[in-house]
Amino acid sequence: MGKEFHFYQNQHIIADGTEYRVIGAIGFYNRSDGSRWMEYRLKSVSGNQEKWLSIDNMYQEYAIYTPCSYSSRFTPEEMSRNGYYQADAGEAQVSGECFGNVDVEAGDRVHYIEYEDKTEEKILAIEQWEDETEYATGYYLDWEEIVPLDSEKISTNAGKKTNTKNVFVNMITILSVLAIVIGVIFSIKDSGTIRKFLEQSSSFTYETSITSDLNSKEKADVYTTDLSVETAAMTIIQAIDGNTEDVQESDEDDSVAILTKKEYCLVYTDTENVTRVQISDRSYVYKSTNTPYRSTHRTHSYYRRFYYDRGYSSDYGKYGSDTSGYEGYDGAAVSTDTGDVYRTYSNSVRQSSVSSRSSSGGGISSGK
Repeated sequence: MGKEFHFYQNQHIIADGTEYRVIGAIGFYNRSDGSRWMEYRLKSVSGNQEKWLSIDNMYQEYAIYTPCSYSSRFTPEEMSRNGYYQADAGEAQVSGECFGNVDVEAGDRVHYIEYEDKTEEKILAIEQWEDETEYATGYYLDWEEIVPLDSEKISTNAGKKTNTKNVFVNMITILSVLAIVIGVIFSIKDSGTIRKFLEQSSSFTYETSITSDLNSKEKADVYTTDLSVETAAMTIIQAIDGNTEDVQESDEDDSVAILTKKEYCLVYTDTENVTRVQISDRSYVYKSTNTPYRSTHRTHSYYRRFYYDRGYSSDYGKYGSDTSGYEGYDGAAVSTDTGDVYRTYSNSVRQSSVSSRSSSGGGISSGK
C-alpha cells in the first residue's frame, strides 16, 4: 500500500538509491479529470545532477525524470521503432503550490504528452508551454524507493548500514511533524473550514470585513489573492477535502459560488480586475442584502441567486424568526450544471480523500 509524500524546500530525500536536495516544486492540476500532482526539482548531493520527481498522491504514481534536449528519440518514427506508445496526454494548469527555483507562475498552462515503452517502465515526456517545448526521459518508481530524510541530515548512502540512533531520532521527528499536521487539519475542520484556511494560507491576504445591513452581529470577511479565480476556487475546494454542499460557476462571468454546511464563499473578479474571496457564515447571507465587496452587478446577482436557490430554504428553518434579506425576493433560479468543472473537481477531491484509485497521468516539468 502506498503513502503520501509532501516535501519542502531544501529537504533531503533518497530516490532510487541516490540522495537529493529539493530545490523547487510545481503543483499541477488537470481541469478535465480533477487530477492533481506535484513535481519536485531535485539536485543530487554528490555529482550535482538535476532531476524532476513527479508525485501523484491521489493515484499513488511516482516517476523520476532527467531533462534533455530534443533528439530523434522523440520523433514518432523512432518512438514506434523502440516500442513507445502514447500513454497519457492533457492540459494542466500550475496551481499555487509552487516554491523554490522554478520559472512558472500560478495559472500558467502546459500541454503534456507521455509515452511509455512496452515494459511500461520507461517514459518519454514532452511539455509544450506557451513560450517553449521541453523534453525529458524517465521511469516509474515504487513508493518504497522514495525515502524522505530530515532536512538537517546532510549525508546518507542508501547502501550503507543504517545507524539505529539516527533512525530513532528521525522517527521521533516524523511523528512530531505528523502530530502538528494532524492538529492543524483538525483545527481547520473544527473551526469553520474555509474561513480558517484563508486565515492561515499565505496565498490569501485579508483586506476587510463587511457588516450586515440588517444585523450588526453578522459579518463577512474579504480576501485578495494573486491567484486566478479558477486556481483560488480549486485551492479552497482542495483545502476542505471537497466537502461542499453545492458549488458552481456563474454562466455570466467567472464567479464561483461555494456552499458548505455552515459557510458561503464567493470567488470572483472585482471591478478592478482583482481576484477576491468573500467568506461568511450562511447566517450572514440570510440576514443581509449587502453587495459582495467591489463586485459587479452580475457577480452580485449570481451571489444572491445561488444562495436563494441552493441554501435559503434550509436556512429558513434556522433563522426564520430573524429579519431576512430575501423578503419579497424574486431573483431567477440558478440552473444546475451537472458538468460544472468545480462540482466535478469537488466530487473528485472528496472521493480521493477517503480512498485511493488506480493510476492516471501527469506530466513532468523540465524547469521552464
